[in-house]
Amino acid sequence: MDEELGFASVREQLIKAGIEELEKHGISYFSLRRVASACNISCAAPYKHFKSKEALIEGIFDYIESQLDLLLDQVTAVYSDPRICLSEICIAYIRFCIANPHFRAVLMLSGRNLPLAERVGELMKKCFPEMESIERADKGYVIRSIAYGAALLIESGELEYSDHIIERIRENLLRELEE
Repeated sequence: MDEELGFASVREQLIKAGIEELEKHGISYFSLRRVASACNISCAAPYKHFKSKEALIEGIFDYIESQLDLLLDQVTAVYSDPRICLSEICIAYIRFCIANPHFRAVLMLSGRNLPLAERVGELMKKCFPEMESIERADKGYVIRSIAYGAALLIESGELEYSDHIIERIRENLLRELEE
């Protein structure tokens, strides 16, 4: 049992150190040696937890996405109205990015769909079932743009991070979700 806990702990340490490594050096200059060093383990130790450097990088992307998915699942469970749920998952995404700025930076390197794409698409179908799919996709793009843009503006300091600003963002999202 202790070995299992130790294994999980080292694995998570590698992922967290890998996040910092990706943020500082990107994928092209990602160094497993620097990650191992940051964890105070041997250069060979990461291979006990990941088959390759690429597997660790994939594990990092999966870890970040799972953290965000967990949060969005919790928000989705609270709200039955799809419009309110949609605005609240966007607010949760913004708060997640502010709390974990290195996560957003690393996700941008992944080449995967940005995190809200699937959730917004699903909720847009519930919000606007009669709307043409192209129009619904356009509206969903605007909703995601508000969330992504607000997170970037707050992170860069161009927009103040306060309850008042979050409420204004929420109002803008809900206004966009009116029929």
